[in-house]
Amino acid sequence: MTSIHGAWTRRLVLFTGLTLAALGGAPSLGLAQSAAPVVIASSEDVISLDPHMLDSNNPTGSVIWSIFDSLVRRAPDGSAVPRLATSWERIDDVTWRFKLRQDVTFTNGEKFDASAVKVNFARMDTAPFNTLQQLHDQTGLKEVKVVDDYTVDLVTEAPTVNMLYWLAEAFIAAPKYITDTAPDEVALKPVGSGPYKLGSWARGDRLTLVENEAYWGDKPSAKEVVFRAIPEMSSRINELKAGTVDIVVGVTPDVAADVTSDVSDVVMNEGLRKMHMGYSLNGEQPALKDPKVRRALNHAVDVPTMIEQLLGGATSQLTSIVNPPNNNPDLKPFAYDPEKAKALLAEAGFAEGFPLTIQYSTRFAGGKEVSEVVASFLEPLGITSTIEAVELGQFRKGLSSASLKGIYFQGWAALINPSVELVILTCGHVDNSSGYCNPDYDKLVKEASQTLDDVKRKDLEFQAQAIIWNDSPWLYLWRLPNVFGISKRVAYEFRADNYLEPYLITVK
Repeated sequence: MTSIHGAWTRRLVLFTGLTLAALGGAPSLGLAQSAAPVVIASSEDVISLDPHMLDSNNPTGSVIWSIFDSLVRRAPDGSAVPRLATSWERIDDVTWRFKLRQDVTFTNGEKFDASAVKVNFARMDTAPFNTLQQLHDQTGLKEVKVVDDYTVDLVTEAPTVNMLYWLAEAFIAAPKYITDTAPDEVALKPVGSGPYKLGSWARGDRLTLVENEAYWGDKPSAKEVVFRAIPEMSSRINELKAGTVDIVVGVTPDVAADVTSDVSDVVMNEGLRKMHMGYSLNGEQPALKDPKVRRALNHAVDVPTMIEQLLGGATSQLTSIVNPPNNNPDLKPFAYDPEKAKALLAEAGFAEGFPLTIQYSTRFAGGKEVSEVVASFLEPLGITSTIEAVELGQFRKGLSSASLKGIYFQGWAALINPSVELVILTCGHVDNSSGYCNPDYDKLVKEASQTLDDVKRKDLEFQAQAIIWNDSPWLYLWRLPNVFGISKRVAYEFRADNYLEPYLITVK
């Protein structure tokens, strides 16, 4: 197959000659406009403001990052930078010592100190928070020792290379408040120590953050930030061009050219999120349990052509489940080879094909189109597809319970950390939505996460990458290109992991 058919393909706009310069040259807009709130438009609403129930980058994660602080913050390149911890060191293979920032208070007046860390970490290790909070599970954290008011030791069962990564998502809330307050209320009325505090929240519509005037760090340029839920991408873009929205996320490459106007620019980066069709190994189609079938589907789909025609060539085909520069260079993309795909299906006993449900949600734009194209490539193999849109909440439940029907359009692991990228496909992991399980793979991933020697750890990670690539729990697609719209009245450097940090937005 050399082209993708269907009327919708003729509506695609390629990126030829598209200028993606975004932030320079905007004129001053005056004091009245500078004082206006910065408005960020996303396709969905914030889910919960409980800092220990975080399960998505934006908008929920972006808001939580703004209201709460963690001991360390993850920089755009994946490195750890100080936040509530000013410094840290290993004092032995299993003990990390953190020096804490002094003179920090939560927005209800409570004091931040080592005991606040201990209370929050204990909460993270109890239900229901430990279903999403992975600090203890992934680092082997077994003890939090208060050394003094502003020094805390974290002791693990074995050496770990992932402590700083998971601490970046271990947010610290006012300790007495979260101890004495019902979780449902915490999720609606957060109390943190970050640069913003909650102003108001109209569920399904908008959430407003206002400056925390007692914040310990630099004061944000944007004193008020509004997160709006605008499901339709065209509506988000129209509001940006009308001047009622300042930042738009979730733009697809085919409409990127529409973002540019006299008041707005388009910005793109090649994101880190790995898009794929996940295989539901415990779903309604038992053929997917066979790795030969899963490899066959990878050979059946012409991913480079999809990237060119659906995304204007704006991204790259996946070569591993680990992002560059930590990917195993010996791994190569599955070649488009329909004959090999047919042979593998025949070897697996499915020469005549089988019925298959393909599911997608609104979580990632273009799900319907991608599903249709994948179905068209599978049809010559005798695989008859039923394409099904799934309401986002139901889709999330299906992911968390590994109970979707067949294959499904999803993106995951928008980060630069090979150990964490690998762990999501270990047996029973909370993010393992396919239900894949291979003890040999798990053993390598666990050993790598506990190996402090860089050379040995890299070898173990490369071995694990090779196993998972060959076992193919995903139909591997591409890294999601991030396309944003931004008003000329603000400046911001967008992250590849799709988190937004409103306190770093500059109002011109």
